[in-house]
Amino acid sequence: MNKFLKLLSENENKIKVLLIIYAFYCSIVIGISWDERYYHKIGEINLKYLLSFGLVDEDFNLKYRYSTLYWSLSSLLSQIVPDKFSIEVHHIINTFFGLMVFIGVYQVIKKMFNKEIAKTSSYFLFFLPFFFGHLAINNKDIIIAFAHVWIIYYLIKYTIKEYSFQGRLLILIKISVLTALGTGIQLLFLGSLIPIVIIFLLNLIILKIKKLSEIFLDFTIFLILFYCILILFWVDTHQNIFVLPFKFFINTLSLEVGWPFNLTNGKYTFSNDVPTRYLLINYLLKLPEYIIFLYVLAFPIIFFKYKKLKESFNNFSNKLLIIIALILFPNLILIFITYSIYDGVRLFLWAMPYLVIIPAIAFYCIKNDQRLIFIGIKIILIILFSFHVLNFIKITPFHYTFLNIFNGDVKNRYQKFENDYWSVSLKELILSSNLSEKKINFAVCGVNPLVAKTYMKQKYKNVEYTDINNASYVIMTNRTLYSEKNQSISNCFDEYNYESVVEVKRNGLILSAIKKIK
Repeated sequence: MNKFLKLLSENENKIKVLLIIYAFYCSIVIGISWDERYYHKIGEINLKYLLSFGLVDEDFNLKYRYSTLYWSLSSLLSQIVPDKFSIEVHHIINTFFGLMVFIGVYQVIKKMFNKEIAKTSSYFLFFLPFFFGHLAINNKDIIIAFAHVWIIYYLIKYTIKEYSFQGRLLILIKISVLTALGTGIQLLFLGSLIPIVIIFLLNLIILKIKKLSEIFLDFTIFLILFYCILILFWVDTHQNIFVLPFKFFINTLSLEVGWPFNLTNGKYTFSNDVPTRYLLINYLLKLPEYIIFLYVLAFPIIFFKYKKLKESFNNFSNKLLIIIALILFPNLILIFITYSIYDGVRLFLWAMPYLVIIPAIAFYCIKNDQRLIFIGIKIILIILFSFHVLNFIKITPFHYTFLNIFNGDVKNRYQKFENDYWSVSLKELILSSNLSEKKINFAVCGVNPLVAKTYMKQKYKNVEYTDINNASYVIMTNRTLYSEKNQSISNCFDEYNYESVVEVKRNGLILSAIKKIK
């Protein structure tokens, strides 16, 4: 084990370069996600409006309800290449921000504990499939995760050191931009900051790190800066910047959006009525096996090594409680708030970076322990980690569809979760197909028709999108849907059980298919 770790350490820079190349490679080869184009369009429209200082508004109408700081920036950067490469450029930009999450995690954990735990946390997060799988294609939740982790970093900086007013102002500007960035994508992002704000305010007040007058002044400055940045890019509010933002926020609280159905461990539910153990089930069945193994060991190990950890790290107990609070907070949301939940853990992607910290602490505790039991644990970890890395590579670039070995028979796993719910495998599916008809009439199930049409027109000369009754083929993923035939929730694979002409598979799991309609 020690030789293995030494080898990794000696080649660390090479490994980092390879991982970065791999991430960008995945961003290029993966297909368009469900509503990517929609947000790209919002960015384009609002960028045009902003660059004209509000004079150009022919495409603009009051319906988007988003502040577009990130999408406008992404749109601006994507214009440096020809339009046919715009999707890949958007993916590369998104991946860059995703990679910055890993750096942010490293910086936060280094300040809380040490470089060793920080480094391990970053690597664990990189190989977390349902996080890595979103790097390129998720221009919402990855950006929210980026904003979240860097807000924590700057709050830590603000807390642990005395600054002049100019120094504090610089930090406040950064926090304001990040908060506006996250809030612009999802107004409820502010809710995810509640435990962070409470924890840091208590630390500042109880430990008397800052004067109350100083905290009040800085918080007021932050609110003004945050609001101005948010409003600047929130074009929908420009007609009344004092009323409309609050009106939209109130509307958001009662708005149920997204996919109406859910499939969790083989059970169909409505998205606004998921079980309280929803996240726990997703964690148990979608986390890498070595992470689950470390979680099983973590608390016994931390308990027995508690004294040493307290000596090594200041306020270790408080820091551990902060991490646990960040992990548990999404679960509390499900218990106490009615919220539409779908797409696995996607809506809680901002919490995923904190999920790997406790396993990283556990690994730190056992890494240099040469007692026989810990040598055995390290051997098991090497085996489990190697097994995971192999599977991680095999499912390229559809990492977010990963299911661990606790999901049973591979053939039936499509009935446990929606796997490629964003239909990013359509690019590979359609471009690898070879349909012989002169004119191809196709329908879709669980797939955005616009995405399907994009790739069908790219592959074939004469295609027409139509309904299922007039189609020769149906393009599908295993997305949930309401079955009119059975008057119940079903999925596309079971609803249209035709013969597959072509399929996209990873590790034996069918992600998408084109089926010939009989």
